[in-house]
Amino acid sequence: MFSDMVALYRAIGSPAIKDNVACYEGVLTAKIDAALKACAAIQPQFGKIQLCEEIGDGEVEVELRLPANEYGCFYASMEDMARRGTLGKGIFPQNVYVIDLDWADFDPVEPTPVTDLKRVCRLVQLMAALAVGVDRDSNPNAYNLFFALPPDSSKPPKTFLLSTLIDEKFIGYKIHHLSLLEEILNSKNENKAHLSERKLMIRMAVASVIEKFENEPQHFLVLVREWHEVLAIYRANLQTYVYGFSFEKARRELAQAEIDYATKLSAVLGDIAGKMLALPVSFAGWLVLAKSNSFFEDFVLVSGLVVVSLVMFSILHNQTLQATRLLHSFSVVFDEFKGKMKTYPIKLQGLLQVTIEQVETQGRTLWRTFTLLKILAVLPGAVAIAMVILKYWDSPLGSFATIIVIFSAIKNSISFVRC
Repeated sequence: MFSDMVALYRAIGSPAIKDNVACYEGVLTAKIDAALKACAAIQPQFGKIQLCEEIGDGEVEVELRLPANEYGCFYASMEDMARRGTLGKGIFPQNVYVIDLDWADFDPVEPTPVTDLKRVCRLVQLMAALAVGVDRDSNPNAYNLFFALPPDSSKPPKTFLLSTLIDEKFIGYKIHHLSLLEEILNSKNENKAHLSERKLMIRMAVASVIEKFENEPQHFLVLVREWHEVLAIYRANLQTYVYGFSFEKARRELAQAEIDYATKLSAVLGDIAGKMLALPVSFAGWLVLAKSNSFFEDFVLVSGLVVVSLVMFSILHNQTLQATRLLHSFSVVFDEFKGKMKTYPIKLQGLLQVTIEQVETQGRTLWRTFTLLKILAVLPGAVAIAMVILKYWDSPLGSFATIIVIFSAIKNSISFVRC
């Protein structure tokens, strides 16, 4: 119905409108005739043909009463529609025709000013869903939205009122990336991580921008005009939050890994600390061996010292392997941190580098300690064998006895270690 009235208005050449009445006097063309017939039975709420008379010579006089209600409306311009429409509650009117754009809402191509104003309407809807509080009843043509800034060390909390009343001043502003706000407010995303934090961040971004222009009378116009600034503040806050969250987690994991590996490496040495106390005692066997004049005593002493050396060496070798495995697992875990090092803040990069260096230094120190202890562990048996060789070297019987002592000690030691 409304489209038929628009078609008739266009057919008569889109004449000027006065008090919702458009008049035409001219040739009755086939197009006008077809449009008049289509509107002959039109319902009054969609407009009315008040006069249609032939005036001779194929000419006709037409007077149209155009609709101006919720069923349809003709607007002189976008500014006229912005002043008289329901845009302030986020509702773009239906069955509208804008004369200066020659555009009706059923046309396939939508002019840029219309698209921009529709996005303003969508912003009204999204802000009403985002606001801390919404007054929907005080103004029939707009919402009153409430946004707030939390207190900080130097400022108390502040609350801002945004009236969504739309007028011609909103024409021409382009609002981009509304999909970001739609995603945050979509009920399907309620279970996504950190959604409430993201809502809070964009509320604070809106309030922060309004605070900068607090003295301006139309805060919602400020929001539309500075929408790019709202998005910039939100993205900066979100990046800070995500980095802070990730880096705090990485910092905790890094500290825990450092504690775990440092503790485990220290435990490797601590496990044998008590056993190594027997090593200095075994050196006293050299004194007994030097004073002994009995072959049997020498045999027992050398065997015992060789067994002590082999057992100590085996224990140290096992602990060395364990330390090597720990350092390897350390490298595997910290390679993940190294791969992301450039994405971390400078401070965290420094902490990570120090941690890696300290644990690697502790590993090298532990390896050197085990090497020294292995040498010391071999000494009791090696020196005892050398003393026996020197003691019995001059006599053939002594040489033979020395060989027997050495082989017997080694054989017994190996058997003992295997057990």
